[in-house]
Amino acid sequence: MTAEVGILNANGLVLAADSALTMGNSEQMKIFNSGNKIFSLGPTHSIGIMMFGNVQFMGIPWEIIVKGFHQKIGARPLDSVWNYCTEFFNYLESVDEIYSSIYTEVLIIGYVENISYILENTTYIPSPGAFTLADYQKAVEEKIPALLKESEKMKSITKKAPIKVFSDRYGEKMDEVFKELFDTVFLGLNLYDKFKADLYKIVRNYVYSDSYYPDTYSGLVIGGFGYDELFPSIYQYDISGVVDKVIKKRLVVRQIVMNDFAEDRCSSAIVPFAQQDMVHTVINGIAPDLEADLGELLRATLEKLISELTEKKLLKESDATEINKLKAMLVESGLDAFENMKQERHLTPVLMTIDSMPKEELALIAETLVNITSFKGKISFSMETVGGPIDVLLITKGDGPVWVKRKNYFNPDINRLR
Repeated sequence: MTAEVGILNANGLVLAADSALTMGNSEQMKIFNSGNKIFSLGPTHSIGIMMFGNVQFMGIPWEIIVKGFHQKIGARPLDSVWNYCTEFFNYLESVDEIYSSIYTEVLIIGYVENISYILENTTYIPSPGAFTLADYQKAVEEKIPALLKESEKMKSITKKAPIKVFSDRYGEKMDEVFKELFDTVFLGLNLYDKFKADLYKIVRNYVYSDSYYPDTYSGLVIGGFGYDELFPSIYQYDISGVVDKVIKKRLVVRQIVMNDFAEDRCSSAIVPFAQQDMVHTVINGIAPDLEADLGELLRATLEKLISELTEKKLLKESDATEINKLKAMLVESGLDAFENMKQERHLTPVLMTIDSMPKEELALIAETLVNITSFKGKISFSMETVGGPIDVLLITKGDGPVWVKRKNYFNPDINRLR
């Protein structure tokens, strides 16, 4: 994981990121605190590009792709940040090396492993009494047709390959992963052939889906000013490889500073990426996991109250339908009231402060938010996947991109340009 944040108002945009790169898996993990995640396109382009998640795209480091894009567009600035996004993906499509059969296979196997994880962690209701393996196995068997039905409803980014073509290409590799799952769950009962065709279809549908992305996707952030733009904007995409010559991507964040208020437009914004929990805690006044539990706690409390009142004969069991409707209404109104309180007491004052904050302060706030996330890792039992020096890039209309903080892999004193 990583921690990154973008903060923008009328004065400019700042991007901040830690330097931790996590490699491996939960069993074998290595963390390097020297990764570069923010890149400038040079003094003539008021644009910063930031990435998180997978540091490579189809086997090519994102840093190399960004530098190739910089060379491609030259020194002349583009009219808008949206044009930079468009041209970036046009350039990416022109890179022949991304159409790699080897990394396409790696991409497919990533989807297979995700689906195996979903099946392996299927929830189930055990029979009364002691745990039985049959309950779990039955739940996994029932999950497969449910996933297939769900996957058939997903919209595709391009025309799906016929299942025979898909299975001929990747069936052998898919079998390796799925057979290991079935041997673990079904203990050598030789049920794989029964479900193989459905599993192939699920993988094919997920690969072509415009909504399903495996854990190995990359996050790409492009922000700053176009030549014709007075105010900054920021865009974030999820990108998950190439499928039949089509780059699988989706626009997740679009924030544009404007003087008027409309959809996706704002006067200021704090936009966290990757590991976001501490940023949301600071600006909302409550940790996201606690907020998610609030509704369940409220429901459980009302359920307990109703149960106690019914037991004491203060409520009639015949009124259960009306009581449940009232309970649902109270939960909804309570959560709405809490949301309004959160907005009024925390989020709105923070954004009002950001609205008129000088550009120098924006940089300090961005660095601090990343630092807080790193600090949280130090005082918890979780793996410290956020750390290292924090890079901060400030972009303004007048000065373009300026590094407020930047680590170097070389000593600048002995590498000066002649």
